[in-house]
Amino acid sequence: MVALTSSLFVVMVAFYNLSMDKLSKDLIQLEKVNNLIELHMPDFARRFFNDKKKELMVSSIYVYSIDLSEFFDYLGTTSYDIDKMKLSDLKNITPEIIEEYVEYLRTQTTDKGNHKVNSDQTVKKKLCVLSSFFDYYFLQGVIPFNPLLKVNRPKVPSGPPEGSDMQDNLKLLEFVSKGNLPGDKTMHYQDRLRNRDTAILALIMGAGLKASECVNLDISDIDLVHNCLIVKSRRAPNLIYFSPYITDALSRYLEERLEMIAVYGHDNALFLSLQMKRLCIRSVEILLKKYSSILFGDEHTITPIDMRNAFRKSLFMSSKNMFFTAEMTGTAASTLIRPCAPYMEIYETEKGKSFNPLKLRDREEQVEIQ
Repeated sequence: MVALTSSLFVVMVAFYNLSMDKLSKDLIQLEKVNNLIELHMPDFARRFFNDKKKELMVSSIYVYSIDLSEFFDYLGTTSYDIDKMKLSDLKNITPEIIEEYVEYLRTQTTDKGNHKVNSDQTVKKKLCVLSSFFDYYFLQGVIPFNPLLKVNRPKVPSGPPEGSDMQDNLKLLEFVSKGNLPGDKTMHYQDRLRNRDTAILALIMGAGLKASECVNLDISDIDLVHNCLIVKSRRAPNLIYFSPYITDALSRYLEERLEMIAVYGHDNALFLSLQMKRLCIRSVEILLKKYSSILFGDEHTITPIDMRNAFRKSLFMSSKNMFFTAEMTGTAASTLIRPCAPYMEIYETEKGKSFNPLKLRDREEQVEIQ
């Protein structure tokens, strides 16, 4: 009863901290959205974003604002004056203009003059945002039709995420925890960061945490007595249990972490950088790339997403339970239908092959003897 009460208290504290952190991040992102609207879009675009605030997360609205500001920047290079653009001018946006914008995305150059290649998936995402924008004004009766409906979008092949091989992940974990990087200077830094990096890799490949979830962990989120931690997600804090190996890895790192003096504002952060600040997602990606490129070569680097996908695949193949996999990975079961579909086909072809009457009879006889 005491353990249950303490766990409930930890969840409530984590939920409060998550709410305050989320509120501050939302305010910062909303300010960025307003700046993008003022600098890159016509005034009437604000109506669209005010409507989307009712159904989308602030982070999604921010992504929408980036994609739409890019579209209006392109229009500004044509015959349109964005500052003087009126709502009635949307009627003049034809499918041909959208197709020219797609071609612009494929041959885009950055401010420094470098050529930027957008993948089919990126182009499709930008067109989906643009379609949502025109859909809103179509439903408002401002435009007669959505021009995106007459534009062919790139076909992105659907399939399971490749992920990395679990054996490669285990080799990488062993290399990070026991191996040595080339060079005296790199070895010096590796010895200082070995326990931290080992704990991060163990959480990603052994508990299925995202890189963002790892860097957002606080010291108060860890409960080594009950072998669990609090993961702050957009829905609600999740209580994740982990193996004794992860407990040992976290214990070794926590002994070092509790002696560190973090920069003000980062005092409760679990994973710190050499600058004594909360580690960022990009840092996790870089450290994985560094270790994997040395171990496997530059052509075979491993990302946090690869490790998480490998964990999800291994979990589903061993449990054959989509709802259990969704709960363990912190995702909705509906989002796993498409990526797990090929694995389900493999399971369907293999599940009948394990039936052997002789083995079943021998097993039942052994049970009766015992």
